[in-house]
Amino acid sequence: MTTIQDQLLSSRVSGILMPLSAMKTDQDWGVGDFGGLKEWAEFLASQGVKILQILPLQETAPGITCPYAAMSSFATDPVYVNIEAVEDIQQSPQAQQFIDSLRPQLNLRKESRKVQFFAIKQAKMQALWLGYKTFLTNEQSTRSARFLAFEAYQSAQAGWLRSYAIFRALKEFYKWQTWQVWPRELRQHQADAVLSFEAEYKEYVQFFAYVQWILDGQLRQAQAVAASRGLLIFGDIPFGTNLDSAEVWAEQENYRLGWEIGAPADQFSKGGQKWGLPAYDWVYQHQHNLDLWRRKIRRMTELYDVFRLDHLVGFFRTYVFGPEDSVGAFDVEGEQNQIDRGYAFLRMVLDEARGKLAVGEDLGVIPNYVRRMLVDLRIPGYKVLRWEREDNGYYREPRSYPVVSLATTSTHDTETLRGWWETMDQHERANIWEMISAQKTDGQVPWNKDTQRAILRRVLGSSSAIVMFSWQDIIGTTDRVNTPGTVSEDNWTYRSNYTPAEAAHVYEAQWAMLRELLKETNRA
Repeated sequence: MTTIQDQLLSSRVSGILMPLSAMKTDQDWGVGDFGGLKEWAEFLASQGVKILQILPLQETAPGITCPYAAMSSFATDPVYVNIEAVEDIQQSPQAQQFIDSLRPQLNLRKESRKVQFFAIKQAKMQALWLGYKTFLTNEQSTRSARFLAFEAYQSAQAGWLRSYAIFRALKEFYKWQTWQVWPRELRQHQADAVLSFEAEYKEYVQFFAYVQWILDGQLRQAQAVAASRGLLIFGDIPFGTNLDSAEVWAEQENYRLGWEIGAPADQFSKGGQKWGLPAYDWVYQHQHNLDLWRRKIRRMTELYDVFRLDHLVGFFRTYVFGPEDSVGAFDVEGEQNQIDRGYAFLRMVLDEARGKLAVGEDLGVIPNYVRRMLVDLRIPGYKVLRWEREDNGYYREPRSYPVVSLATTSTHDTETLRGWWETMDQHERANIWEMISAQKTDGQVPWNKDTQRAILRRVLGSSSAIVMFSWQDIIGTTDRVNTPGTVSEDNWTYRSNYTPAEAAHVYEAQWAMLRELLKETNRA
């Protein structure tokens, strides 16, 4: 049987990166949801796209929009639920009355250029609670087939779901205080105290499991629609989670509490970067067969066809800061020790992926042994056009990229292609345009459709098995998803101006160009 990994690495395919939250539809509440994912999957498949990358879906705390600092590595954010499709909400007069009362606010949020995560999630959680009460009345009381399915889901996902649901209930109970200030018995995750809380507030704890059951069901429905159109869903597994997260609270032995991960000093940060995320205890984790990460990878393979390993180099060596450190250090020294740790981890990933494709985020300062290992293990790394240089400083010809790689023009953390082109140094523009067009210029090359077409064609013509473009790089805008190192309401709140039907009309010329280029470069 041909696996997804074999299929993709022996083909020439292309995809679109678009955060799920950005996927506007006529029915959404101001944020992309799993109902909208079906609609966008069908539209993009009709344009010849084979992969849709939707970025992390992990649940974040109020006020946090970055999914790379989530409350759980396993739980999906309830903001992505398609409320109108939840059977229990449809059957609840109270829920319908509540939704009707929201209509004026929903209409405003639907037209907003930015996603208002917190307000939307609050409203969805209230609707879900009313639907859950109906579920208990109609399904639990009769132990119906749906209730038995919910019980089976809880059993199948017990490795993470129970502790997550208890954690979420406790977060609400203690008004979102960090678990580090909860009563000692709960803070230390003592079994008797946890069991006592779970028993006393069983109905409330179970609500959070119910929400995940609904979300998983909707994502699987969207995945089935995508599969029927030959489209693969590409997800993301963040390297870390927030200190105030379900796993850190429930499995403290997997972490070095008081230590945090980051990055070494560079031209932008003289003392290095602190990311505010707890450091892993890799010695403990390897002694216990990487159990936590095995469960994370299995979860990703349930939700996605392709998944991205964030901060790949961290699995070889992680830059960490101690409790009082102003300068950090790598948690394992010696190249061979780093190679051994990374190899053991990636072999585990391949074992647990069961034929699904893992992609390694290998951007930044990466030792050569990491990229060699990726090719050997058939795990694509990234080739971002703007960062691929020869030793002499000239841009690398994409046809020289390895087959086992993912080529792209931008990432969710960079300027879009147009934003980069319009702001780069004139000398740099002359340098890269010579590689793209085989023409020497003074760098006075304006952004227009001919320029865009030439760049996209050059990347599509690369040797990389996979080419991904951001939505913005196809439609030719400068709207960013995220600007690293900044705190802004613009980060992670990008939202398409158009629904798929509208986008098909407004960007008709861009889609026609893409379809032609896919045929020209044998990626159709």
